[in-house]
Amino acid sequence: MIYPLIAFGIRSFFKNKFYSALNVMGLMLGFLSFIFIMFYVNDERAFDTFHQKGKNIYRLTSASKERHGAITPYVWARYMQNDLPEVENYVVVQKLSLTTKKEEQVYAEEGILAVDSTFFEVFDFPVQSGDSQNLLRDPNKLLITREASLKYFGSDQPVGKTLKINLFGTFVSYEVQGVVECPKNSHLQFSMLVPFQNVKKHATYAHAYEHWRIHFVYTYLLMSIGFDKAAVEKKMGDFLLHHAGEEVQQAYQPRLEALEDIYLRSNLDFDFQPRGNLASVRILTLVAIGILFMAIINFVNIMSARSLRRFKEVGIRKILGSGKRLLVLQFMTESFMASLMAGVLALVGVALLFPFFNDFSGKAFEMAEVFQVKNIVLALMVILGVGVLSGIYPALALASFRPIHLIGGISSGKSKSIWSRKVLVTLQFSLSAVLLIATGVIYRQVEYMHHKDVGFDQDRVIVINDSGQISSSATRTQRLREELMANNSVLAVSASSNYPGQQSWAMRYFPDGHRPEDSHSLSTIFADHDFLQTYGIEIVQGREFDRSVHSDSGAYLINESAARFFAGLDSTWAYSPLHKRLNWYSFDKKGEVIGVFKDFNFSSLRNNIDPLIIHIYPKNFFTVQLKLATGDLKESLAFVAKTWKQLFPEVPFNYKFVEEEFSKYLETDRKLGQLLQLFAFLSIVVGMLGLFGLASFLVFEMVREISIRKVLGASEKQIVWLLVWLFLKLVLIANLLAIPLGYYLIDEWLQGFAYRLPIPIYIFAWASALTVVVSVGTVLYHAIRTASINPVKILSTE
Repeated sequence: MIYPLIAFGIRSFFKNKFYSALNVMGLMLGFLSFIFIMFYVNDERAFDTFHQKGKNIYRLTSASKERHGAITPYVWARYMQNDLPEVENYVVVQKLSLTTKKEEQVYAEEGILAVDSTFFEVFDFPVQSGDSQNLLRDPNKLLITREASLKYFGSDQPVGKTLKINLFGTFVSYEVQGVVECPKNSHLQFSMLVPFQNVKKHATYAHAYEHWRIHFVYTYLLMSIGFDKAAVEKKMGDFLLHHAGEEVQQAYQPRLEALEDIYLRSNLDFDFQPRGNLASVRILTLVAIGILFMAIINFVNIMSARSLRRFKEVGIRKILGSGKRLLVLQFMTESFMASLMAGVLALVGVALLFPFFNDFSGKAFEMAEVFQVKNIVLALMVILGVGVLSGIYPALALASFRPIHLIGGISSGKSKSIWSRKVLVTLQFSLSAVLLIATGVIYRQVEYMHHKDVGFDQDRVIVINDSGQISSSATRTQRLREELMANNSVLAVSASSNYPGQQSWAMRYFPDGHRPEDSHSLSTIFADHDFLQTYGIEIVQGREFDRSVHSDSGAYLINESAARFFAGLDSTWAYSPLHKRLNWYSFDKKGEVIGVFKDFNFSSLRNNIDPLIIHIYPKNFFTVQLKLATGDLKESLAFVAKTWKQLFPEVPFNYKFVEEEFSKYLETDRKLGQLLQLFAFLSIVVGMLGLFGLASFLVFEMVREISIRKVLGASEKQIVWLLVWLFLKLVLIANLLAIPLGYYLIDEWLQGFAYRLPIPIYIFAWASALTVVVSVGTVLYHAIRTASINPVKILSTE
């Protein structure tokens, strides 16, 4: 019985090759788009979900009057586990950028994490080889990732081999204990894991590990099942009062952040890495569902329309003995075959386009992830569902008619079915219009942020991370500066703690005349005398640091926002902050404000400009930055590299462009814009295919009416306009529905930006105009063709 059904289905497919191919192609594009988007969305949502105890892991954070940060003092967690029964375990993580050495080869390694020995008791990062017992217990053993193993040891087995790490000026030998995997969907990214013991021993500020105010580590707590979050956070406040005193307790409020919320829902300062965007994920999810819905609507519309044109065939088959059950099975089989063909083609398309999509989206998906058993089962269920949905209605409708009515030409595809198809087409174009609105606004916002004046010159500025080996030494930095500045290709050299594109440090300050307990946590850059010159940052009051003025080593520069901040605290600062005394609470350093510099965006444009303080503190210089002159960039870089290697052969010359680092904050939004552009185009294609097929069906239904109109004197232009208007009004209604929905979605997304453009009216007009042009262009072919038909040929058969 199955064979005849399949044979009839194949014959029906090839009998209407054009419309069959059109239908399959539209559904295939819907499946293809849905698969790719949902892979991206699921990857974003899957961050940190592979830990078995993930539901009970919380990151300890610290909130103050000025900010809420992801980092805490090292000492907090150790005492919390003793004092709070809800804390079952903890692990502290410190992110390090250090120099490593294998034999005589020196490397720069930015992915080193110093961790507690409890790391694998809390987290479940897979250990691929080596001793899986007593991990991180030995202070002289470390773990590396597979990528680091290939970098240092090639194809050799790394376990048991030795690596040296430069811990703040001292190379310490470590034995490789094992190879650990760092999944790409972990917010904690690393290349090496080292125990804390040697890091604390050799740290420049060893006392920081016992200080209750110095925030510099990430703390993760394994909490008991069903604990009361609000009650525990209150206990943590009492805990600080008991151990650190009232000043610390009033300055900081410990908070708990669920591990599963960190990547998409967190909005904290000093986070581990650039985060994802929940609003973007939601938009893409709606896009995926919308395109698949559009494709299914098209498929059901065209399949049912084609089926309802076969009423004479069905009538003859019923006269020849075909029962209702057999006819239903026939239509269902044809729909399922077309749906299956679309599904198979979509999977083939995924396989062929996978490398392109990885490049386009910035992800690193593998083919094995697509063809997992659960995905195949889900795909078959969708294919079966679409086949049943598109075949059940025409099958039951035609099978219920009497043969004489079917042969006589009475179609069941009139009023109700035409009305329902119009509703579905309206929904389709509403979705397309929403996509176009979102695409236009996101593209405009990303371009605005990309070209916005951030207040400093980032062009041709490179940064070299030397982990403090050179930049913290005034003698070595000066030697480097002299050698480089002797060449016209280098305009400025500066050393600092960090650079634009990185989070600034946070330190506590209070003006003279105020209490230390009323100090405020403010963004800080430790920099030398040439930092402002390197970035072309303008002084608006006072002066820059001057090497000839010895007292400048204890002086401060503040930005305009900091000047306003302190003026709000102390009216004596309102007239001018110059020569006012400022106290650095953390290290009991007092100094004078000698200059105010123009506000500039140090980090993401999603955030407002915070009060910022710059002062000289060489021990915290970790990077060297160079401003290169215009000219041959390759030649300039070659000169810098040569000079660097001659002066400091023990430190790798690894540079980055500040402009590229700063733009990383836009990467998530840029990807979203690119993805929406692609899938907005596909949604238009899917809509065009569906509209083309539906127009064909409706024109077929109206061909007698059109013939009569022509006989009664209607011109071809009037006929064309009649048919175009039939669809144009649906598109206009679709746009009226799309405008408020598009505005709501995109306005929610824009709320995440401190600097944003208003949503322009022309974006809505552009989206509406494009959908109108596409719909009219699609329908025009059928309208012109139908208007030119000789009515005699049609009416002579009546």
